[in-house]
Amino acid sequence: MKLLPRREFLHLAAGGAALPAISRIALAQAYPTRPIHFMVPFPAGPNDALARLYGQKLSEDWKQPVVVEDRPGATGTIGAEAVVRAPPDGYTLLFTVDLPITMAPALLKLPYDTLRDLIPIAAFVKSDNVLVVNPGAGIHSMAELTATAKAKPGALTFSSAGHASPAHMCGEMIKRQAGIDMVHVPYTSAAAAMNAVLAGNVTMFCGPIGVALPHIKAGTVYALGVTGLEPSPLLPGAAPLAASYPGLIISAWYGLFAPAGTPASVTSMLHDEFKKIYADPELAPKLAALGLDPEWMSGAKLTQRIASEIIKWRDFVAVANIHAE
Repeated sequence: MKLLPRREFLHLAAGGAALPAISRIALAQAYPTRPIHFMVPFPAGPNDALARLYGQKLSEDWKQPVVVEDRPGATGTIGAEAVVRAPPDGYTLLFTVDLPITMAPALLKLPYDTLRDLIPIAAFVKSDNVLVVNPGAGIHSMAELTATAKAKPGALTFSSAGHASPAHMCGEMIKRQAGIDMVHVPYTSAAAAMNAVLAGNVTMFCGPIGVALPHIKAGTVYALGVTGLEPSPLLPGAAPLAASYPGLIISAWYGLFAPAGTPASVTSMLHDEFKKIYADPELAPKLAALGLDPEWMSGAKLTQRIASEIIKWRDFVAVANIHAE
């Protein structure tokens, strides 16, 4: 058998070792070659509408169809698990609000680890809540709310979109920080919780700005404040509740995630494309129509935010003795 010269042998060996790297580069250069799926882990609503907005832009830029699939259930964790178990090739992505990523781990035993099994690509939209009251309650400030609740313990009620929902958490935070007693009345959706305030069946609702905004403008409910760190551009006259009660912050974000193991070359392409879409001036009025504000977080910053919020909700759920039903 003829032996290869040492130099030629080393050259071939190095080429063989480089094949996996070449394959990864080829994957990134080829991606995408088929439809991309956005998995939305909730029913039709703001999350679904936002996914379709971004999906349309992505499809126009990359000349590939984007399929938006709603797979709701179990606080968004069913859809999230489907992405965790999908091939890590960039074709099945989780397009979600933060609920199944940060709050669900505090309430449920999950079949996935959000920090281990998903790669945060970016977050690009935020949604603060607003605390609204029925005008018949005669409450026009947090000071009046606190005084009324202390004068009549248990008389004030607050609605939510269900047990352990963000609106429920908001009400419990107010109770603990203000040192007052209020009664939680859960409903099956944010719309139903809002309607309960409009009908005067409950005193207040700490729900998404997009749900409450038309009623605030119509004067059928009164806004006491928002749950973000700063006033929302959608409600510039409503001060942050954190000004009265530090730490009363519930600011949801919407982000894109890939299954762990997805090549960095692919997630980098997705990151850059979403940053481009985020900067599109045509998007802002469409977000406002959904009651959403633009907010950008890179994958690295989003990872830090997730880690801190998981701890925050675990601690609060334990202190407030909240359990999933």
